This record gives sequence, structure tokens and C-alpha cells, in this order.
Amino acid sequence: MSEIFVLFMRVLPRNLLSYAAGWVARLRLPAIVQQQCNRVFVRIFRINMNEAERSLSTYTSIEDVFGRKLKAGSRSILGSFVSPSDGFLARSGPIQAGQLIQAKGLYYQARELVFGGFECAEPEPEYTWFTTVYLAPHNYHRVHAPVAGRLTCIRHLPASLWPVNLPFVEHLPRLFCRNERLVFDIRLVDGETNADAGIVHAVMVGAFNVGRMITPFLPDFATNDWERIKSPRAREFRLNEQKPGGPSLDLKAGEELGTFLLGSTVVLVLDQRAASRFRPVQAEGNRPILMGQALS
Repeated sequence: MSEIFVLFMRVLPRNLLSYAAGWVARLRLPAIVQQQCNRVFVRIFRINMNEAERSLSTYTSIEDVFGRKLKAGSRSILGSFVSPSDGFLARSGPIQAGQLIQAKGLYYQARELVFGGFECAEPEPEYTWFTTVYLAPHNYHRVHAPVAGRLTCIRHLPASLWPVNLPFVEHLPRLFCRNERLVFDIRLVDGETNADAGIVHAVMVGAFNVGRMITPFLPDFATNDWERIKSPRAREFRLNEQKPGGPSLDLKAGEELGTFLLGSTVVLVLDQRAASRFRPVQAEGNRPILMGQALS
């Protein structure tokens, strides 16, 4: 049945349907109607609004509810290498021969996930560890820095938008490389020598009906908008200096990187120096995890 569902999804205009779903989610209805829609949405997906920064009645669209902020102090940063988001810890383990495990018998290349068709500006790192966190619809959908470091580059890699639920993870090869991605390069710095100490890539992976991703570092940018559907083009944003009034490029663990406007998956990719520094713990089995919980 899962294979039949994959075949069915192949014939659908997945990006266009995802754009349409986002357009509907962004609709702002009359207040009394919107409040009722919000209540139904929260009830269907069992969203915990007790953690939300604002009361449900103040949200102006379904997308607004989905991208909600949390109350200050709702999450604690419990280590130097932490979960970038709420969700389920699907896998955390070693990268072997440049390959990450997607599911039993299915692998994909770290380089393809992180760079797409771009050439690495420096000698390509030796990647040795990855962590995959899946966000369910009820989860808080903002993504945060898993480590302290300097944000040096953001890459937008337009692609298709396949679902990322279990049937597709288990049956569709290279699933995360097939989907649209927003990649954040975080450079680590040795506190004593100020020398480069490795790199961590935080990869936001879009999905079917989850085609819209935003980041405070690119305030006029959103993935899967109409212009990018018509003319998809991979882009690389080099962040050499902080924009006036913008967020700092020198990140602390737990600082916000971006938002899924509807939900998906985050993959962290560490080079050998970063993995040696943090000593991540191996895990699998989709156990629940919160943003800020230690991964090492």
C-alpha cells in the first residue's frame, strides 16, 4: 500500500498543491470566523497552546498559529549540542563514506543534502555525524541553533516537495535530497585561539504541504512563493557582516534560525572536528524531544 501511495504522489503537482495549501493557511478571515477556525485547527492537531506566547484568539490565520512563538522560558538549553526543534529524534549516528541513513537499506549523500549543486567554497569537510529530528503537526515549528558559533552562509536549494512521513522515508530513496531545503552553515570557533574549530550544518527540509520556510536573517525571503515556483533557482547567501537592526550572526545555542510554516524535518550534519568536540550520543526510534535538550 505504501508503494502505491508513493506512485500516486508522483503524478501530483506537489509544489503547486503545497503553495495552494499555504495560501489557504495565510487567509485572514473575519475575526469571529478566524477564531473558530483556529480552535478547530488546534483541536484536530492537539496543539498545546498553553506554551504559546499569545492567547489563541489573537492569531490572525492558521499559518500564524502554526508558526507561533513560545512563552519566554518554555525551553531550557541543556547542553552545548542540543536539539534544534521540538519533534521526534528519528536518528543520530555516524556518517560512513559520506552517507547518512534514511531508513533500513536506504542512504543518501551528506554533500548532496548540504550543498546540492553548489561547490564547497573551501576544502570539503569530512562529515562524520548526523542527527535527524522529525516535526509532527502538533509540534512547535521554529528551528533554533543546535550549537554556539558564527552563521556564515544560508543556501536555498529549491526542489520537489514530497511527504516526509514514515511510508516515504522507508520507500523513497534520497527523500531529503529530493525536497526543497534551507541550509544554515554554523562555523565553530575555538574559545582560546579564536581558530576555526569545525562546522555544523542545520538543514531545514521542506515537505508536501510544508513548502514555506522563512528565516529572520533574510527578512524578504520565503521558500515556495509564486515567483520561485515559476523560476526555481538555487541561491547562496554569504553572511559576511551583520545587517543593521538584524539578528546577530554570532549565535548562542538555542537562538532562532528559521520557521516552518507547516512542519517537516531538520537534519544536522557535523564534520569530524565538531563531532569530536561534542561527542553526540547515538539514537534511533523516534523518541520525543524538545528544543534545547542535549544531544550529547
